[in-house]
Amino acid sequence: MSALCSRSPVVSSSPPPPITSPDTSSSPSNTRPTRCLRKRLPAKLADDIDFDLETLLKEHELSGVEYRAKRDAKKRKTVKDPEDEKYADAFKGYDIPLESLPALCIEKIFSMLDSPQDLYNLAFSSKFLMSLVTPEAVIRSAVFNNLRKRDKGNRKILSNIMLYISNRSIHIPSAHRMLRLLNAKSCERGDRCWGKNLNTGKPMALNRNSSSRPFGLAICEKCVKFGTTKVPYSHFSRFQQGVAFHQWNLLMDPQRDLKTGDIHGPLIEVLELQQIENTYANNDDKKSALEGIVAKALTNEGRYCPIHYEEKAAAYHEMYENAEKEADEVVVAALERDTIEYIKRREERIARRMIRIRCIYALLEEVLADCPLKDLALNCTWLESDERCVKFTCHIVEQSMSNIISAPASATDRTIINVATNMKQIFNTLSEKNFFSFSYIENSNNRFRRGIFEYCRNETTPLEIMQSSMAGDVQFMQALNENKPARALVMALNRQRGALPRIFALSVVRNNPEPDPADADAVENRIDDFRKLAEVVWNKNAPHQYGSEIMSFNTIKDTFNSSAEEFRIMKKNVKDYLRDDQTRLFLHRDVSVAGRENFSRQDALNQVFQPKTMTAWMGGVRNSAYDHILSRSFESLRNLHEQYFRRPSQYNVSRI
Repeated sequence: MSALCSRSPVVSSSPPPPITSPDTSSSPSNTRPTRCLRKRLPAKLADDIDFDLETLLKEHELSGVEYRAKRDAKKRKTVKDPEDEKYADAFKGYDIPLESLPALCIEKIFSMLDSPQDLYNLAFSSKFLMSLVTPEAVIRSAVFNNLRKRDKGNRKILSNIMLYISNRSIHIPSAHRMLRLLNAKSCERGDRCWGKNLNTGKPMALNRNSSSRPFGLAICEKCVKFGTTKVPYSHFSRFQQGVAFHQWNLLMDPQRDLKTGDIHGPLIEVLELQQIENTYANNDDKKSALEGIVAKALTNEGRYCPIHYEEKAAAYHEMYENAEKEADEVVVAALERDTIEYIKRREERIARRMIRIRCIYALLEEVLADCPLKDLALNCTWLESDERCVKFTCHIVEQSMSNIISAPASATDRTIINVATNMKQIFNTLSEKNFFSFSYIENSNNRFRRGIFEYCRNETTPLEIMQSSMAGDVQFMQALNENKPARALVMALNRQRGALPRIFALSVVRNNPEPDPADADAVENRIDDFRKLAEVVWNKNAPHQYGSEIMSFNTIKDTFNSSAEEFRIMKKNVKDYLRDDQTRLFLHRDVSVAGRENFSRQDALNQVFQPKTMTAWMGGVRNSAYDHILSRSFESLRNLHEQYFRRPSQYNVSRI
């Protein structure tokens, strides 16, 4: 051992000096030997190492103290309230006992606490602090507890207690008792608890999720179940002031504290209520007897006389309302501040995104500068107040640019140029094929293609066509490259809402080349009305489409042929119905009975051009306007139009 402590490799004959532990008075654990003293030393050390055991122990002890200080600081930092960080070092170096402060200062500190548990721990630490707890401090600590986290458990408990106080039905709790009620964890009945555990000798724990204090008492579920009396809902006391009820029909006797002798909970006993019920028959007599018993209970057993009880209850209620109002104002102010900060951050974020997206748009314009359909490709709507910032009109452009627009900060010039090059290729192909001239279907003998040409020339625009989800996709471009522009056009129109029904209507109902101007209301001249009927026929025969499902070309062909045949029948039947003598008399029937909502008989008759395809059951009879026209059931159709005339809103019909 002497060889280990000496600087010379020569072994000394003198006894080795004793090993003393270093001075650890600065360490918080100075009574316990360090790990180095308890650790066994190595058997051999090299002779050329300059080794000093005492220095090693001191360094190790200092490093341990530093490590423990950092660990404790880190632990305190994790549990510390973020709001108190700016005040962490405000009073560093001051050490003033709390009890040395003036009483008013301590009461002010109590009123600033927003946790009943913190107030309980602080107040019950000494008798002096306990004597300074006020009801207002307790009420404020419960009302202001966890306002930011929206946890209103203590606030609900206090509200339940204040409900009994406002009804003047329980003994008014003191500040100390109210604080105990807010922090109660187990049943206060103690040995008389119905849920007491005989092995542990502890009463039953209260339900943590419950925010009620039945009868102003901290009692468990078992005591509520077995220690209460259930009265019928017709009992006179249910709506009387001074009677404490729980769950509308449960009553309980007042509870006496065995240690202090104070009475807590309800003012009167259940026995007294039942005696009143048995003695008097008149409700006024019962109410007078109840008031006398309440006054007697306050005089004999309560801490306040009836007059002081009323003043105390009113004071408690005023404190509670003021605290509630102030807490609500705090919450509203905090929400307004958060909203203002959110709007400010959002505007700044949108401004930064807008700058980046406008740079991206400028690069797109540069790449598409020589594209013939540049205006069509770059058509967009700038959203100044939206985080999207921009929405391109063409679906293929919006889809291609979605990843870049969603994260403009990470988009590189190379990525933007590649996307713009692909879009340029698509629109150059549309320009080379003269896709939007529609000359490839202008002189077609096919009725469906003639309808497409009329629809594209007169009722839609190239921009609306490019809004289709099929315009510009792989199949669309493949059809164009194969010199099948009509096929590509049908693909695009297939995903455009209302396009195919309108094309069918334009195909089967042609404009009358020589209309009779003298008879503008003639059946043959009602081109627009018959086109509406044609759209109804198409929708009736077309298969339902779900999600991304589209109609195939064979389905479109079959639907067109079947709808054209059915429309021919429907058109003939409509003409016959309008020319029928009974239908003409329908216009002059019951002139004294006026329609509703400015809905005339002619308006009801015009519903024949937009017959409802759904089936309604009236008196056990199937009633469908479409089926009546198709089967030539003119009398049933007239009866239905009569119902339309009398109750248009009920049948959801309007003027055409």
